[in-house]
Amino acid sequence: MSNNPVNIHEKLPVLCLRLRALVLALGEIASPSWWRTGVMNETGLKYLERLYPRTYFHAAVYTAGKAAARIHDNAAGRRGVYHLFRLPDGFEADIRRNPFDRDVDFLGPFREALGRQEKLMELIRPLGDESIDYAPGAKRLGGKKDLLDPNGLTRSAGVYFKAFSEGKPSFPYFTEEDQGGPA
Repeated sequence: MSNNPVNIHEKLPVLCLRLRALVLALGEIASPSWWRTGVMNETGLKYLERLYPRTYFHAAVYTAGKAAARIHDNAAGRRGVYHLFRLPDGFEADIRRNPFDRDVDFLGPFREALGRQEKLMELIRPLGDESIDYAPGAKRLGGKKDLLDPNGLTRSAGVYFKAFSEGKPSFPYFTEEDQGGPA
C-alpha cells in the first residue's frame, strides 16, 4: 500500500470489507460461536451465489454483519458509538459500492480458508497491529476521527486477532465524540 493519504483513504472501504469478512467467518467458527448465522462458509456462499450471482459476497457479509452488529451493540452500546459493523452512513455507502467479486487477491484465499481458523488467522494477522492492548469485552479505541483513519482499522484488526487467538470475544469501538484519545 502506498504512503499517499489519498490512496490509503480510497482503499479503506476495501480493507474494511476484508476485515468484516474475516471477523464474520472467524466469529461463526469460534467456540463458542460469537454469532450463529451460517453464511460465512462455503455452503452459505454457494447458496447465496445461486440467488445473487453478482452480489453474493456482499449479501453474505450483510446478513452475518447484521447479527454481528447486534452483538457489538449489546457489548459497546448503540448511542454515539461506531464499530466495524455499524459505521457512519457515508462510509457504509463507500463499502457497498465496492465490487468485491473483483477482489481476487482476497476472495480466492478467503474462500480457501473458510472453516479453518488457522488459515483465517493468517489472513487477518497482516491487517492488524499486534502490539495493541487486548481485553475481552468492549474496547474503546478512540473517537470518530480515529475510526476513519487507517490506524483505527489496523487497531481494530489487532483487537480481533488477539480476541480470536485468546478465544475470548472483544468488541472494539469508537465514540462519536473524541474523549481525549484511545482508551
